[in-house]
Amino acid sequence: MMKKTLVVLAASALLLGFNSASAAPGCTSMGGFGGRGAGCGVTMMEERLGLNEKQSEKMDELRSIHFRKVSSERRKLAAMERELQTESLKAKPDNKKIYQLSEQIGKQHTALARLSSTQMAEVAAILTPAQLDSMRTMTAGWPRPGGYGGMMLK
Repeated sequence: MMKKTLVVLAASALLLGFNSASAAPGCTSMGGFGGRGAGCGVTMMEERLGLNEKQSEKMDELRSIHFRKVSSERRKLAAMERELQTESLKAKPDNKKIYQLSEQIGKQHTALARLSSTQMAEVAAILTPAQLDSMRTMTAGWPRPGGYGGMMLK
C-alpha cells in the first residue's frame, strides 16, 4: 500500500505542477523541478497516459485547486521555519519557543501530506486501471523526497 501511495504521489507531483526535465515538441521551456516552464511535462504525461479530453480537463482543475491549497500551506510552513531559524540563532534562544515552533512545523508537514494524499486519491479516481498501471511504470524510477533539504533516490 505504501509503495502504491508513493508512486501515485510522485506521478501526481508531475501532473499537478512540476515540469519535465525535457521540453516536448512545441514547448518553449524545458521547465524542471521548481521551475516555471510552459507546463510541457504535464502535457507529455497526459499524452503518454492517453488521457481523453474530459480527463485532461479534470486534471487541469485538480492541478489548479491543489496548487492554491498547497501554496498557502507552504507559505505558512516557510514562515514558521524562518521564525525557528531566527529564534535558534539568537544569543539566548528561548528553548520553549523553539520546541513549540518545531511542533507547529511538524503539524504543518502533516497538513501538507494530507493534502497530497487527498489529491493523489482524486487523480487515481479519474484514471482507468490501465492508465494507473502506466503511471506506476513511468514513475518507478523518479526521485523520492528524503532527508533534510534534499532528494533521495529510490
